[in-house]
Amino acid sequence: MGYSTIYNKTVLPNGIRIITEYLPGVRSISLGVWIWSGTRFEQENQCGIAHFLEHMVFKGTKSRNSFQIAQSIESLGGYINAFTGKELNCYFVRTLDEHLPVAVDVLGDILMASVFDPIEIEKEKGVVIEEIHGLEDNPADLANEFFSSLVWDAHPLGRPILGTTSTVESFNQKSLYHHLQNRYHNNQIYIVAAGQVDHSELVDLVSRQYDFPVKNNGVSAISSSAENRNRIQIKTTDHAQVQMCLGGIGLPYHDSRKYAMYILNTALGGGMTSRLFQKIREEAGLAYAVYSDVDFCIDTGLYCINAGADPHDISRVLEMIQNECNLFISDPVSDQELRDTKSQLIGSLYLSLEGTTNVMNRLARMEMYGDNYITVEEIVSGLEKVTAKDIQSLAEFIFIPEKLILTAVGPITADDLSL
Repeated sequence: MGYSTIYNKTVLPNGIRIITEYLPGVRSISLGVWIWSGTRFEQENQCGIAHFLEHMVFKGTKSRNSFQIAQSIESLGGYINAFTGKELNCYFVRTLDEHLPVAVDVLGDILMASVFDPIEIEKEKGVVIEEIHGLEDNPADLANEFFSSLVWDAHPLGRPILGTTSTVESFNQKSLYHHLQNRYHNNQIYIVAAGQVDHSELVDLVSRQYDFPVKNNGVSAISSSAENRNRIQIKTTDHAQVQMCLGGIGLPYHDSRKYAMYILNTALGGGMTSRLFQKIREEAGLAYAVYSDVDFCIDTGLYCINAGADPHDISRVLEMIQNECNLFISDPVSDQELRDTKSQLIGSLYLSLEGTTNVMNRLARMEMYGDNYITVEEIVSGLEKVTAKDIQSLAEFIFIPEKLILTAVGPITADDLSL
């Protein structure tokens, strides 16, 4: 199976990195400006400011109001948006190749010339606070928020990306400019594009417009080695269903066992053929949604198993999940399951590469976390090399009963669930 692309990387004299992957046979370009500016870099009293700033840059610049920002891209049939994570911010545009200069200009404008109008700030506070309330009304999201907080305890990684009502209320023009100047530096910014993109054209466009402050604070952050003290958190609500999260500390991005983690996660809860889906939904009929997921950070990681069930069944669901986790320790995966899971992952990987946005996201994370380019063939090779013994050893490492974290939201109490 072949995958033919052209990769290029240029570091500008000011330190900004420009990375592209040319994809033949497409007309679109996905362009993203990525910054080391997520939740883990925030002070406690500024929790949520990276996300709030992401909102505010779309509210007006020195030359465009909020409508004109959107119209600049949407009038061309394109799409503009942004997101904030635990470690990264990304502002991105998807458009036809011929509109690359407009995409570069608009993204540069909102990141370097936003005015942060105090009137707009006050209006957007209401929007973000409603976003926070929406999370609080969603038991699945709330269980995940509790889970992240419990896994990482007092570490900034455990804080909510959206912030809290009180921190959001405190933001003003000065604090936004301060965060922008503190995190948005040339040496922390990556311009990443995938699709029908001319690398030299993008380098020229960025060189003529993009220039942020230069500071040498890099991507260092507070260590994530904090030990959690509490292992269970239950929030009693009047929802009809209990939403549960079970898991713990996973692997950092650079860990050599990462490919084994992908396979373990997929076999456990990564699709309709996964063990959890088959046992809990198909055979027992106890849950509509049951799945697992993994996340990788600079120096740590997280794995989480999610399930939603009737309060009378949730204890049994928890027991079944733990049994499946323990089976990975006691019984090596069969040759057939290993082959099928690898095939599932490799097939999903190739299918994802048909979308320019997926390629852009993959390219950015490789460069930011690894400072290198890993070919699709190298990823496939890494997956193919994983053995049943590798998965068993990883399961022994992560499924340690004493380190499991459990959170649940719904019509239950702390006496209804235990580890």
